[in-house]
Amino acid sequence: MRFLNLLSVTSATALLCGCGSSDSQQTTVSNEEQQTILTPIISPSITQPTQNTYAMFNVSSDQTEQFECQLNDGSITECTSPINYFGLESGTQTLKVWAVVDGRLSDASEFQWTIDSVFNAANPHTDLVKTNVAPSAVGDASWRGIFRINCDFSHASYNDPIVYPNQENAAHLHRFYGNTLVDHQTTTESLYSSGDSTCQGNHLNRSAYWVPTLLAPQYDAQTGEPILDEQGDTQWQVVPAVVGNDDEAHEVFYYSAGIDKLDDIKPIPAGLKIIAGDHMGQPGQAQSTSIVRWHCQSWESNDATNPRFSSSIPECVAPDRVRMDVFFPSCWNGTDLDSSDHKSHMAYPINQGGPNGTVCPSSHPVPVVRVSYHYAFGVKPDVYHPQSKASQGWRLASDMYTVDSSAQGGMSLHADWFNGWHPEIMQTLLDNCIKGALDCHDGNLANGFRLTGTREGSQNEPEIINGGRGD
Repeated sequence: MRFLNLLSVTSATALLCGCGSSDSQQTTVSNEEQQTILTPIISPSITQPTQNTYAMFNVSSDQTEQFECQLNDGSITECTSPINYFGLESGTQTLKVWAVVDGRLSDASEFQWTIDSVFNAANPHTDLVKTNVAPSAVGDASWRGIFRINCDFSHASYNDPIVYPNQENAAHLHRFYGNTLVDHQTTTESLYSSGDSTCQGNHLNRSAYWVPTLLAPQYDAQTGEPILDEQGDTQWQVVPAVVGNDDEAHEVFYYSAGIDKLDDIKPIPAGLKIIAGDHMGQPGQAQSTSIVRWHCQSWESNDATNPRFSSSIPECVAPDRVRMDVFFPSCWNGTDLDSSDHKSHMAYPINQGGPNGTVCPSSHPVPVVRVSYHYAFGVKPDVYHPQSKASQGWRLASDMYTVDSSAQGGMSLHADWFNGWHPEIMQTLLDNCIKGALDCHDGNLANGFRLTGTREGSQNEPEIINGGRGD
């Protein structure tokens, strides 16, 4: 299945890049010239051969700034220079552009290029590593098929490009993983075309992953009381997750199956935006632990034999770890990459029982690869309570209620994901690992290649304002 997206900017941008005509350069079209509409000029920014799945074209004409475009066998649509495509599949691509003058079309200008496979034997992508390790089959009563990757921490900020696009510092404090350039201005175009990644696979996985920051009170070591700031509020500190260490691998991002019939699952479309969980969760409005949950690592919790999970942060005692799981919806409406509430274009599978098992609802009939986050937070001396040596008083930056002995933190657990995977890699992990019912660790693609290792981002840590809630 091919998912193509066209982004265009206003003609003002075309003027800035020299793609259109300015007032001083406008050409008066004579009656004779009106009889012949000149074909537009296509100026690509592509170096061949390429393995990039995005392409930008400047299109110009002395007669007009209005164009119609067609990529491959797709529909013909209005377009404005510059023209940007992303999430393209490997193979030959053909772009046709027509100039539009007074409702009449020119002959088509055409540009053709080829996107090479990242697995090309003579020239594999630089973010792939050959491996002799073959993934094993998934265990009984376990995942149906799974692909796991490590990511290092990239940066933290008060931005959220899904909920608050183009609004700087409008959100609570988030910790970002993946694409290093993600901020309030991030778009699908920028996600695919720019930035390194702190996740395995680097440019093959420019996806953006973010969660609300986990915070712990700063305690007085002698009294065990929280330290207060000048305004009399608790001073908070970040509880870092155990991520990104290739020597002590902890795969924090999983891709798996949300339905029973593996052959029905489709690759996630390029640019899809998904949110899991509810940032308004609080005491009395606990979220389902099938979507977001906490547990102590010592509990050895699992869905099959020991489903011991909590909707709030448990008090785990050192040297234990606090574990966090977030499961994203994996049923798509087949049309929209986002929605006004950022949720209604997606849904969770339903269990019909009997031979049908777990399926997607008719309202969201397209099952896609399921995304889930799995974090661990060390209960260590710099963040635990000095007397109980436990995760006492921990909370999320998104928790909008008072955390105390009667109301534990973490009930607003949620997460965001923005797809920037190279489509060929997404298709491969689906076909080989998920549909193949394999347990693929460490970015192993089950075809003799694995993704390259993690890398550090800026590690930027902004000031904790208003308990992480921001201004």
